[in-house]
Amino acid sequence: MPKIPYAEEGEETPEATVIYKEIKKVFGFVPNFVKLMGHSSGATQTMGAFVDAYFNKLNIKPRLREIAFLTVSRANKCTYCQAHHTAMAKKAGLTDEQIGVLGPNGFENTLLTEAERAVVRFAYETTKEVEASDEAIESLKKYFSTQEIAEIAYITASANFLQRIGKNLGVELEEEATF
Repeated sequence: MPKIPYAEEGEETPEATVIYKEIKKVFGFVPNFVKLMGHSSGATQTMGAFVDAYFNKLNIKPRLREIAFLTVSRANKCTYCQAHHTAMAKKAGLTDEQIGVLGPNGFENTLLTEAERAVVRFAYETTKEVEASDEAIESLKKYFSTQEIAEIAYITASANFLQRIGKNLGVELEEEATF
């Protein structure tokens, strides 16, 4: 049960209505996380901007995007994000076995490429220590452009930001969630 009520469709702030409609076009429903934010116009608008950036503005490949996000979700034990992003990771070409290694030992597992392992290491270290090691940054530099590194950092930080809201407010997985 959420710790605050969801702002169901029709209950959101007037400024949030347009975001609900845009997000519903993307997912086919308004996710419960967005409904938690629906009580605040600014928070909902920020969520809309995040969804737009995540799916439409970043140049990073969806596979790498999902590796970063899922690594954070697993490190934070966020079942809500794991459910959503596991489905997205599979659509991006990750196998169940590859998804299963995302976490503290994922940057040593040969089921992932060296570049993917660098993403896992950075995402995991950033989540657990806030600041990634110099080695993690150097590893990213071997495989990615500065733009890609900035986007990996953005995804990692965004995942941590969102999960701290969702876990603290008790977001629940939607019954209609199908990706």
